[in-house]
Amino acid sequence: MSQSPVAIYGLGNMGYPLAERIGRKFPTQVFDLNEAQLTRAQQAFDAKPIRQPQDLMNTQVVVLCLPSPAASIALLQQIAPHLPRGAVVLETSTVNPEHVHAGQKLLQPYGVDLVDASILAGVGQMVAGTAALALGGPREAIERAQPVLDAIATKQVYFGELGAGAAAKVINNAVAHAVMVVVAEAGAMATAAGVDCQKMIAMLSDAQMGLHRPLTYRYAERIVKGNYEGGMPIDAARKDSVLALQLAQNLGVPLFAIQSSHSVYDMAAAAGYGRDDYAAVAKLWADWGCPTVADGS
Repeated sequence: MSQSPVAIYGLGNMGYPLAERIGRKFPTQVFDLNEAQLTRAQQAFDAKPIRQPQDLMNTQVVVLCLPSPAASIALLQQIAPHLPRGAVVLETSTVNPEHVHAGQKLLQPYGVDLVDASILAGVGQMVAGTAALALGGPREAIERAQPVLDAIATKQVYFGELGAGAAAKVINNAVAHAVMVVVAEAGAMATAAGVDCQKMIAMLSDAQMGLHRPLTYRYAERIVKGNYEGGMPIDAARKDSVLALQLAQNLGVPLFAIQSSHSVYDMAAAAGYGRDDYAAVAKLWADWGCPTVADGS
């Protein structure tokens, strides 16, 4: 492995520091549409530009860090016939499981495996070496590419079969983006109400308050275990939600995420869950045929 070059496609904001980390431990081949980035990689860690797919004939590990699923699929169509049997492609781009499976379908006839190695971090964490990878795919393929994965990030979580790592990344991003809207709304309400924003941040950062506890207690301890007795009932949570909506209305602060979330509590109360702990909103998804916990969890 140490003698075989690692190919990296995509030297953008995330791809370049990723390639740089790999380049500290392995000879590298790189490709990017931006010639300046290729020159930068050549000068920084002696990377060799990839000029044609045939350059990959001795490459055992290929890393993709591209801007879209379509870009990944198009590239795999080009390079698949030129990779040696037993090679592994690491898909670090943000894609959905369907794209990972489509990529594997392209590679399979050539005896090449694909592993989703989604990056759970921002550019700063990749540069600092504190990024994490969400892995999915066959264990034996991961083992063959393990030294390269370790060069990218030492923290790795195996989520399961092919596509599971990609799904975990997309879900993580969806949560982060939705929470960002809630945080923006909370900040607007706090400012309008004269609440000190730094103190509000400290309050919400507390493990017992509004950001951490719904995940670490109500999802982990109540929803996963199906325990909805006691606690704050949905009726009480719904009442508090009404107060939040009234406060925002009085302050003239537009709400989107918080307001739409209130509808879920209305539906849960109408479904007869009013006396259950407010984590029981999860029962609605089960009623709709989309349980929030797998059988046996």
